[in-house]
Amino acid sequence: MDNWAEIWNAKGKSDTLDVKQLDGYEDTDIDFKAIVDRIINLLDIEPADNILEVGCGAGGLAQYLQEYDYHGVDRSPYMLDKYLQVVGRSNTHQAEANQLDIPDKYYDHVIMFSVAQYFPDYGYFFKAEKELLRVARKSVFIGDLPEASKRDSHLLYSRRWFDTYNINDGFYNKDRFNVFKKV
Repeated sequence: MDNWAEIWNAKGKSDTLDVKQLDGYEDTDIDFKAIVDRIINLLDIEPADNILEVGCGAGGLAQYLQEYDYHGVDRSPYMLDKYLQVVGRSNTHQAEANQLDIPDKYYDHVIMFSVAQYFPDYGYFFKAEKELLRVARKSVFIGDLPEASKRDSHLLYSRRWFDTYNINDGFYNKDRFNVFKKV
């Protein structure tokens, strides 16, 4: 993880406010709003619901979730600085995905999108998954899990590990998938 931490901190220290570049999608045609719309639909998110995004980065998804009671956490303080510049709200704090300092069942919906491939190992992922489930009151969404990757440093995931979840194909990448469930 130290290598990935260095990469995300360096992105956060850069001069750009281009969210695609900051959040690591510079070589993709990702549409953050379309992804948010699909997540809202899958989880049946209502206007009065509160949402936690784990791994919010510079605000790619968050910029389209601000009409909700939204809160984000990220490991990198530099990315959180960029988030504040991009989104213009200080509704985030620094945290590790596997150690959320949040009360049980505090958020209606917990989202983690395109983060798990950067974890140091599967033990970290499964601890993080437990944390997401612990703090969620209604649903959990873990998205953009790679089954294959061009990068050897990405952790890869198998759909068969998620037999208690609903599973669908990735939103923009055929080598990825999403899992979600009501809790």
